[in-house]
Amino acid sequence: MKKRLLPAIIGLAIATTLCATDAWASTTSSSTPALQQNALTLRLGALFPSAETAKDFGGSTQFGIGLDYTLNATSGVNPGATNAYFDYLTGSHGSGYIHSGGIGLAYRTIGQTYFGAGVGVYNTSVHSTITDDSASRTGAGGRVFAGFGLGDRASLELDYHVVPAALGANPSGLGLQIGIRL
Repeated sequence: MKKRLLPAIIGLAIATTLCATDAWASTTSSSTPALQQNALTLRLGALFPSAETAKDFGGSTQFGIGLDYTLNATSGVNPGATNAYFDYLTGSHGSGYIHSGGIGLAYRTIGQTYFGAGVGVYNTSVHSTITDDSASRTGAGGRVFAGFGLGDRASLELDYHVVPAALGANPSGLGLQIGIRL
């Protein structure tokens, strides 16, 4: 268990440091994109799990979708936003399928380049078509992310998802997503 938490703790520490650095360097210039309260962002992209067992069940490239809802956005010297989020990650391969979904809260900086981290509750379900075994596990999870704006309503985001393992498969991994503010 400690081996699984260490990468998550290190990732969250790095993200927190990056958030503080970006917030300190931010200004309220007109180049800072506005992120308004009650904004909804749809994220679509791919997940690249780091564990071989997750690749066996879901493939080396899996599908990811997410929704971010801005609960509170601040402006000024240190602009930031608190988001409620939903993530769904899924893939299937010759030996089965794997699904992970979660809800949580995230904090991010606001700017052309942004950083953030979130924690939540996730569920992972795995099915093996070879042995006809299935397992599901719910537990703590989260994500750290960094991105940059591609205009007023679009962004490109790199993230790392930490989710619970089930049936010996840990679908945690690196993701790349395009975000579109609705």
